[in-house]
Amino acid sequence: MDITIHRGTHQIGGCATEYRTRNTRIFIDFGAELDIENAKPFDIEGVTKGKTNCDAVFFTHYHGDHMGLLDTINKDIPLYMGEASKEIAKILNDRLSKAPEIDSYDTKRIGSIKTFQPAQTIVIGDIKITPYMVDHSAYDAYMFKIEADGKSVLHTGDFRTHGFRGKGVKPTLEKYVEKIDALVSEGTTLNRTETKCETENELKKRIKVVLLENKYVFVVCSSTNIDRLAGICSVIPRGRYCICDKYQLSVIEYIRNYAGDKSSLYRFDKALYYSENLDEKMNDRGFCMFVRCGNPEHKRIMEMYKDKNPVVIYSMWKGYLEQRNVKEFLDGYKRLDMHTSGHADSDAIKMVIETVQPDMVIPMHTEAPEAFLELVGDRRVVLANDKEVVKI
Repeated sequence: MDITIHRGTHQIGGCATEYRTRNTRIFIDFGAELDIENAKPFDIEGVTKGKTNCDAVFFTHYHGDHMGLLDTINKDIPLYMGEASKEIAKILNDRLSKAPEIDSYDTKRIGSIKTFQPAQTIVIGDIKITPYMVDHSAYDAYMFKIEADGKSVLHTGDFRTHGFRGKGVKPTLEKYVEKIDALVSEGTTLNRTETKCETENELKKRIKVVLLENKYVFVVCSSTNIDRLAGICSVIPRGRYCICDKYQLSVIEYIRNYAGDKSSLYRFDKALYYSENLDEKMNDRGFCMFVRCGNPEHKRIMEMYKDKNPVVIYSMWKGYLEQRNVKEFLDGYKRLDMHTSGHADSDAIKMVIETVQPDMVIPMHTEAPEAFLELVGDRRVVLANDKEVVKI
């Protein structure tokens, strides 16, 4: 089996990885680069142009850096992703399609995506692909075990172990994946100064204190970071409102219907969408409101409370703070940065390596692939370059 990381060996985002045998060719993810304005053209013969020579594309989750180039894939190539991941991507795309200045995925293509269930193997030609749900800032994210030519590979996608469902990663690997020949692993955080990520539970407790001490709180958070939204919603003080707009509520309602009966965390009992008839009650009782940078209606509501000393909890990657629209949106407000990564820290990556015992480790989704040399010890690390074929 041949592995080719077309993009992602020395960068975060824009992921696209090929797995190939003599008879079958599949891809895991087909993502857009994080810096969209300076993104380079990305074409692959048989996938985005020319006569089709690809049997399927699987998506680990709905983040744009993993599925953002969906609409460039030849129309006759089957696409696969998790059921909830597909629906969240569709809800997001429906909103973006109403904002003509924002590039979005092809809605019709999202609708045609085939879905899979956790731990149920899909056979494409002579390749077997088995998805395993993992903890990530995107709900319904997956690792894939790929088997062909008598070899097995674990493709981690984006994962972590410090989220609400992080404890399940190791038992899943032990029970279903076992030893594999090669590991293709993300290493997003390995060039960052912090060595261990704060857990979602620890973050939730800190946010709870802020909500108790402040009557008016706005939260800047990704609209599809389901666990962050759920964690915050679960600690809003009794009597306070949990407010969002109709789009955000549509995401919440989907998760509520999909997973609310499986975990109380996903019931979102307090969530309401904003309307002007709530203004007086919000002013009187206080609230926590989810807002998005650049949204003029959210900015208008924030301005209504500017003289009441509201707090803005910024719960996203700090790198976005350099963007002009984010700076302008937050200017003049008391900001508290309260966030934890959606990606694996070094301890989580070590745990995966120790659990599945790969003969070969191939770093990707990282700006510091050489950092894997310290994690792996005497095991073989292949520091590949984009488009380089690695044979196992």
